[in-house]
Amino acid sequence: MSPGLAQAFVAAREGSLVGEPLAALEERLGRGLSTARAAWPGVELEGARFAAHLARHLPADSPSEALEQLHLTDLYLACACAEGLPLAHAAFEARVLPEVHVAVSRLKLPPSSVDEVRQLVRQKMLVPGPDTPARLAAYPGTGPLSGWVRAAALWIALDLQRQRSNQDVSMEDSTLSLLVDPGDDPELVYLKTTYRAEFNTAFTQALANLSPRERNTLRLKYLDGLSIDQLGALYGVHRATAARWVVAAQQALLEETRRLLTERLRLTGSQLDSVLRLISSQLDVSLSRLLRSRLD
Repeated sequence: MSPGLAQAFVAAREGSLVGEPLAALEERLGRGLSTARAAWPGVELEGARFAAHLARHLPADSPSEALEQLHLTDLYLACACAEGLPLAHAAFEARVLPEVHVAVSRLKLPPSSVDEVRQLVRQKMLVPGPDTPARLAAYPGTGPLSGWVRAAALWIALDLQRQRSNQDVSMEDSTLSLLVDPGDDPELVYLKTTYRAEFNTAFTQALANLSPRERNTLRLKYLDGLSIDQLGALYGVHRATAARWVVAAQQALLEETRRLLTERLRLTGSQLDSVLRLISSQLDVSLSRLLRSRLD
């Protein structure tokens, strides 16, 4: 067993408590290291580096329990790739990169585009930037590495499709007009028609006022079509956290739209209440179409 695993683990956590004696932690890390090395023959990542990498991916509380939940063998490969080990890169190419085809197969891309996506995934995952490590260093190990790579490949493929389609949204297909239904009562039709421009302006400004993560979360969910599981894998968080992010971003968008409309519109109390009820009741239902009209 490689010496110093526990010490490297604790040092990477800046000396914070780990909840168990160092000897027990050393044994636990040693077993994990042996299992990971057996899964990837020939990929000889230094044990202390792997232990430090694990420490940085575990929560502050109960790291020992969380360690048991991680995909250790996948984390080992990702860490070895980020460290630039040639055999790790070869293993990634052979065992993980084929997931790109699985991810984008339903998009019916031409072979040349699939090859481009594969190359972009390879570059983003394995090549470090001037001041940043390779993207694989961020893989959290909370789900299979294959799923994490599939989510990234799908994101890249959809982004390429969007860039190449270059389809502009018609001004006639305005945001508020998407909410008009044949069964609307005359007051709602009047409000939707009269205040269409104001709503468009408020909605667009509200979207711009969101935080970068909120906008990206909505883009990935509603424009790129990622599921909650794929969002969690992409950001390295639990699916419940990803779901909370989506709900919070939706709520922030709705509340900011309401606030801006309240500032902009000069309506009677009953008219303003009607507009706000309209937004509250129908914007949730039409959010996917509305976001596509603004984020595409």
